[in-house]
Amino acid sequence: MKTSVNVSSIVRILGRLVLIEALLMLLPLAVCLIYGESDWRGFAVAVGSAALAGGLAELSGRHRPATSVRSREGFIITALVWVVFGLFGMIPFMLSAVPLGFTDAMFEVISGFTTTGASMIADVEAQSHGILFWRAFTQWIGGLGIIFFMLAVLPEFNKATGISMFNAEATGITHGKLHPRIRQTALSIWGVYASLTVVSILLLWAGPMNLFDSVCQTFAAIATGGFTTRNEGIAYWHSDYALGVLTVVMFVAGLNFMMLYSAWRKNIREFLCNDVLKVFTGVVVVAYLLFLGAALLRGEPLTADNLLFYPLFHIVSAVTSTGFSITGSEGWGPFALFLTMLLMTCGACSGSTSGGIKIDRVSVMWRNFVNEIKKTVFPKRTYVVSINGSALQSSLVSRISAFVSLYVLTIVVASAVVTVFGYSLTDSLFMVISCIGCNGLGYGATGVEGAFYALPGIVKWMLVWVMLVGRLELFTFLVLFLPSFWRR
Repeated sequence: MKTSVNVSSIVRILGRLVLIEALLMLLPLAVCLIYGESDWRGFAVAVGSAALAGGLAELSGRHRPATSVRSREGFIITALVWVVFGLFGMIPFMLSAVPLGFTDAMFEVISGFTTTGASMIADVEAQSHGILFWRAFTQWIGGLGIIFFMLAVLPEFNKATGISMFNAEATGITHGKLHPRIRQTALSIWGVYASLTVVSILLLWAGPMNLFDSVCQTFAAIATGGFTTRNEGIAYWHSDYALGVLTVVMFVAGLNFMMLYSAWRKNIREFLCNDVLKVFTGVVVVAYLLFLGAALLRGEPLTADNLLFYPLFHIVSAVTSTGFSITGSEGWGPFALFLTMLLMTCGACSGSTSGGIKIDRVSVMWRNFVNEIKKTVFPKRTYVVSINGSALQSSLVSRISAFVSLYVLTIVVASAVVTVFGYSLTDSLFMVISCIGCNGLGYGATGVEGAFYALPGIVKWMLVWVMLVGRLELFTFLVLFLPSFWRR
């Protein structure tokens, strides 16, 4: 069987991306030097290794004729770059003063880049500032996507390949462009992303957090990742102000960034009337009322924290796949635990930093479900699924149905595998849903703060795979296993 994959182009692009990663790792190295920590050596090794590998990859294609990267190579690069980034990004964890083994280090960095937030570190506060910064920074890098970052800095992806790679990594059902050139779209959205980051840092710094914690918690919130710098998580600061700021930041990060940019530059009214925004807001409100009702039935004390801040924070954290926790899912009772898993599975809006199925797809599935019921009563009538007044093609509705079915099937199969190792069905379902939805919340065997370090090695590697599949939204990853993909 012949293939038409341009290996040299793939190696060259991956090499350039690794060089960029080397530059990015200079930041945590500088943090180590500022705080006088020995972990700078691990970052120096990682930077040197990445620079050497990237340089060799670039030199390998220096004498080859320049060829455009096609969609096929684009899919391969999109899938491989997350693993390649992980291989170099894990080096500082393995060489730190409190080192992690190979499996745990790979899990930690993939959890960061995929914005999952599930951790292998038992004592976060024992880690250096450089390591904590790198954990948070990996989430910020992966929030919009590594490929999305590449499209902003590498000019060769301004054609159809760039668009296909953008759609392969970006989350959701539709990905319209703001500008004729894909690079300008990427730069515009990164501008929104960076602006929200700065605002969040300043707001948290004005509250109970120091500058370092404000930066790290902002990286985790904006990217809907969930890594924290304290063993107690967000509860460490005992601040309703911090909870309020983070709740708003997580909610905004769960919105479509293209939609946010359009609202800022063009029409705020169109933004407020968006169907997806209404559904997302409605889901949060309904979930809050259900949580509140369940709390009252359990006889929870009638305090502002128990009735307002904690439930709302937990709901937004779950549905946006951030994974921040105050009391943990155990503290909310069985019904709230079930609702938490539903929210994690659902996810926030397409084109955001969140994981899960996405509100957009859920909305389409629901409207198609209603139409099918109507057809049983009025079979001769024609019904279409519409979003924001635009009818969706039946092929897109079918693709969404296939995606949701495959998503659920993946959860079922992965959970079944986990139960083989002696974990309960609830624990297995929760950790798989948490990982495939890039959420990171813990329950039962994994604990309140999503500490996955006690799991067997084989389960950890399976969850690494689940995180990657969830971040690339199934089709982009699984298409590589189709024989037809590799044929001419």
